Amino acid sequence: MSPFIPTEITPPEALSNVPLPEVFNPLWHSLLSHSTGGIVGLVAVRDTEQADKPIVDFRYQFLNEVARRDTRNQQPDSTASIIGALLSDFFPSIRQTTLWTTYLDVISTGQPRRVEQRYQIGKRDIQVVQSVAPTGTDGLLLTYADSSDLQLLTRRLAHQTILLNGVLNSSPNAILVFDAQRDVQQEITDFQLTLTNRQGLQLTGLSDAQLLGYPLSLLYPLTSDQFDRLRQLVKTGGSLVVEKYVPRCTCWLSISITTLNDGFVATVQDVSADRQMRRQLEQTVQELHQSNQSLEQFAYIASHDLQEPLRKIVSFSDVLRTQFAGDISEAASDIVQRMQQSASRMRDLVSDLLNYARLSGTRMAFQPVDLNQLLEHVVDDLEFMIHDQQAKVVVGDLPSVQGDAVLLHQLFQNLVTNALKFHSGMPGTPTPAIQINGSLADSTSLPQPIQKSENPPQSYALLTVADNGIGFDEKYTDQIFTIFQRLHGRSQYTGTGMGLAICKKVVDIHGGYITATSQEGNGATFHIYLPVT
Repeated sequence: MSPFIPTEITPPEALSNVPLPEVFNPLWHSLLSHSTGGIVGLVAVRDTEQADKPIVDFRYQFLNEVARRDTRNQQPDSTASIIGALLSDFFPSIRQTTLWTTYLDVISTGQPRRVEQRYQIGKRDIQVVQSVAPTGTDGLLLTYADSSDLQLLTRRLAHQTILLNGVLNSSPNAILVFDAQRDVQQEITDFQLTLTNRQGLQLTGLSDAQLLGYPLSLLYPLTSDQFDRLRQLVKTGGSLVVEKYVPRCTCWLSISITTLNDGFVATVQDVSADRQMRRQLEQTVQELHQSNQSLEQFAYIASHDLQEPLRKIVSFSDVLRTQFAGDISEAASDIVQRMQQSASRMRDLVSDLLNYARLSGTRMAFQPVDLNQLLEHVVDDLEFMIHDQQAKVVVGDLPSVQGDAVLLHQLFQNLVTNALKFHSGMPGTPTPAIQINGSLADSTSLPQPIQKSENPPQSYALLTVADNGIGFDEKYTDQIFTIFQRLHGRSQYTGTGMGLAICKKVVDIHGGYITATSQEGNGATFHIYLPVT
């Protein structure tokens, strides 16, 4: 039988026909009326009145209110009295259940039995625990209770326990939970391990049997200062992170401690590999520092010791051409002139190479740069060159960017110089005209290298430098930013091929991007993207 929620209110009826002494009647009816579980009294009905005849049914002797409602729910339309009725009247299929066998066994042996039953009522699982005890001659006392809520809670707790263990064991870190041990004065004397995951067992070397109550003082001995710090942390709450070398496991551990109730949770991560990588990185940085010092020494040699012989070659060749012009042949004079030109190119090449190598910058030191003011200085520096070529330089309203003003000055000076240099200069051709404009770039139109960067700034400035010079074939766009790359012979245009390479390096230092569009004979336009923030 199972407890059911009554669907209708039924009229009161007698709960028992068992005669009792007057003194027991109030107690008996109180028990039947107020018990939270079901109570039913049955007496066996045999085939005849003889005791050895088989039992064919059971008759209701008494039942309490809970059992009455459950029984009525089996036949909600019936108005017949339950007391004195047969069990099969309300439960026709009782003989085909294990309960019937249990009832017969209790009558036969005189020993009580306990039975658990499970029902499906609608979408709800009902779990009932029923106790069957013999009473008098051929009598049974049935008591039952609905344990569905308890069973559901038990299943939920079991599921949560499995889930919690799964989460704990899926962590790559060891997780250990400690509770405080206190003396009679409630002072913390130690901590004991109450829970850990699989990684914690591997780290500590403990088994499940050793786990419960294992003291921290044995697992990881603390100094008095460390213990006081931990005790204070439990008292005040909070968290701390320490990194220690633990000889027991011969590794470096990062231990994150967070208070929990009257104890703490320790999350332990093996950081030995990270520390090894950090040491290697520090060693690499040191080697790079030493390499930079060597490069600085090389730069000093190149700027002084290497250029000094070049200056002497140029000077001595000048003496040969001026003071000894009458003593050497015309062919020898031509050789001296070529030697001078080669030495001058070599000197310019070394100077440009040094300028390229010295380019450096760190974004940590970048500041807002007003490009309008910066371009005024660039045009002022190139005043004589612009005047000699009767060039026209028009600068529009430019945004401010985040960067190094010195490097950006070099960037725009090289671009304007290039625009002045690569002009046909043929009679009848227009004089050089250079247009410099700027605006905030649309985020959807940024070039792919910037969009693919891991940490792109919030916005970029798009700066263009357009000229009406000789231009170039766009198939060489990538090559023109390579060091020493020239598209024209030295007899046409001077230079070492370093100018645009320096421009690209400056833009790279700023985390930007530079490219160009052009057509041969129709000028070129350089597009520079620089971070605004």
